[in-house]
Amino acid sequence: MKLRRVLLPEGVQDLLINDCIYRRQIEDKFMENFKQSGYMEVNSPALEYYDLFSRDYLANNGDNTFKLVDTNGKILVLRPDCTVPIVRMLSTKMKDFVFPLRLCYVQDVFRIDEEQAGKRREFRQAGVELFGIGSYKADVEIIIIAIESLKHLGLENFQIDIGQTKLLRGILETTEIEEDEKQLIIQNMENKNLVALNELVERLPIAKDIKSILKQLPKLFGKPEEVLNEINNLPLTPSMKEAVGELEKIYKRIEEYGLGRYIKLDLGMITTLKYYSGVIFKGFTKDLGKVLLSGGRYDGLLKDFDMDIPATGFAFSVNKVTKALKIQRNLEMQGKKHVLILEDENSKATADILNSLRQKGYIAEVNLLKNRKDLEEYIKRREIDEIIKVDKDGNINVVDDLEGYRCRR
Repeated sequence: MKLRRVLLPEGVQDLLINDCIYRRQIEDKFMENFKQSGYMEVNSPALEYYDLFSRDYLANNGDNTFKLVDTNGKILVLRPDCTVPIVRMLSTKMKDFVFPLRLCYVQDVFRIDEEQAGKRREFRQAGVELFGIGSYKADVEIIIIAIESLKHLGLENFQIDIGQTKLLRGILETTEIEEDEKQLIIQNMENKNLVALNELVERLPIAKDIKSILKQLPKLFGKPEEVLNEINNLPLTPSMKEAVGELEKIYKRIEEYGLGRYIKLDLGMITTLKYYSGVIFKGFTKDLGKVLLSGGRYDGLLKDFDMDIPATGFAFSVNKVTKALKIQRNLEMQGKKHVLILEDENSKATADILNSLRQKGYIAEVNLLKNRKDLEEYIKRREIDEIIKVDKDGNINVVDDLEGYRCRR
């Protein structure tokens, strides 16, 4: 007889009991914080049409989707992103909702990500999307929700780095250089490759002031007050000054909420996705050194769906947040009292007691084992908190040891 394959496909993993408990606790805390902030939960299907995702999105993500074909010959993909399907929902089923529209989700996404350690292909995300408000105050709101969510989980030593796509995009739109050269600037800026960036900028036919700004941008990182002071001393155009002013207002408002200590500015932060149209941000913790969350303003995406609606949002990587909490030893099992019932033959009395215990929030179960040795092992391995015995008259007695208890044959 041929043995079945028991190995998992590359890039996915099983979650065993404790990991499921941890993930449920984290996701519940995320959703609790999102909903208390006025966000409403939605859920998109795991399957979407391939055509839903624009050429810009697919090109910049390496078209790393999992594809399959339905019975009508249409190409489908496993959801590689949560934001695009939610925008589809907005454009087709939620047009009549009042703005601002606040939505949140916890879902899996699937991508072929060869660059990640372990080549992960299934990712769990928790995030929010805010539609209908173009003001910087909307960006402030979602950044504060990100900070408060991590605080609510007990994560320490984290920071949110904020960038501004309007700065670099504004510079590139005013320069008469080839599109491939613009993309090289963006790539070198994104990868913090200062040597390649400086060499490229030096040979481009652009003004000296613009060259100076391009060289300085990736170096402008750190405390907001210091970064803002440095950028304002550069020869900025009116549009650049406006973009910097927006960043300054965002930081000051977050500071007024008492959360300024979590913020750093990174003016060299950039994204290759063209639909990002303003402030972008990422969250890190020193203990893990990986991006825990990312987001920003993406007004351009809505235009792909014939909607002139501003939008901003972010997504947590649930797996990475879980790992960071484990490293910091801030992930504890929120256990409930676990009661095991040893019964005689009075099922009615046992049922009443079970219902009463469960209504109080306890974990309550009835012993099903016949061998006392097996029962002792079960109690030890499951870490049972209390054992009670229900006699035939429905009376309850706490059992300190099993010496006087005989399992039913």
